[in-house]
Amino acid sequence: MRLSPIAVFINSRVDVLIRTDHSVIYADKSKPNVVLKAETIWIDGRPYGPPSTATQTSYDLCREHDIYVALGGHQNITRCFGLVYEDNGNAIALKLERALKGNLRHFIEEILEPPSMSRRLEMAVAFAKCVAYLHSRGVIWGDLSTRNTLVFGDDRIKICDFGSSALGDVYPKFGIHTYEPGYCPALPEDQAHSLSMMQRELYALGSAVYEITEWKSPYSEVSGDIWTILESGTMPVIANDNVTRDIIARC
Repeated sequence: MRLSPIAVFINSRVDVLIRTDHSVIYADKSKPNVVLKAETIWIDGRPYGPPSTATQTSYDLCREHDIYVALGGHQNITRCFGLVYEDNGNAIALKLERALKGNLRHFIEEILEPPSMSRRLEMAVAFAKCVAYLHSRGVIWGDLSTRNTLVFGDDRIKICDFGSSALGDVYPKFGIHTYEPGYCPALPEDQAHSLSMMQRELYALGSAVYEITEWKSPYSEVSGDIWTILESGTMPVIANDNVTRDIIARC
């Protein structure tokens, strides 16, 4: 089917990398090493997408920018280059460095032959150190996941996406977009909601260590509704020879 003139124009100016339910990640073709995270695509100060709630969108982007500022520079955190504003002063996009290899989940899914266990352990340790650094800065990630972990040219990982993170007394609660189902505690709903933010975070950390060392997503081989599976208390099966087995279980 032939593209509309607007679609042709958009494709001539930007590369759309990822679309989610609440944001789009894209790169201006004139600046390929920087990506923009926004509610919709903006070109020359004009939005190309569904109408936005300008005030809420600006708040969400400024909140994430505040988290990046609180974290400071770190070798395993995606660099943030600031905010982009429209003429009325509302933030419309967050500028971030680009990872050409995409996110860690896609990396795991695309490499069918897992790397050595020693290499997987290196990645898991690097990931855990990133999370420990977040916590040392008063930040609880809130959406901890391999899909929010980017892979760079030397296979070094950097974490990103802090739009729902908590930050001390500044943002004491998580935002609305938190842990994916496979990273949520295998408990009845009322018990899961009674857990503290840190307990949920550590459970998600165990899930990430599982995904990296098992080289597959939690519950990837289980059929059925994920929420029903969690409510039943069914846990992901950890291989007997996985040397991080006890660590995952403690998380």
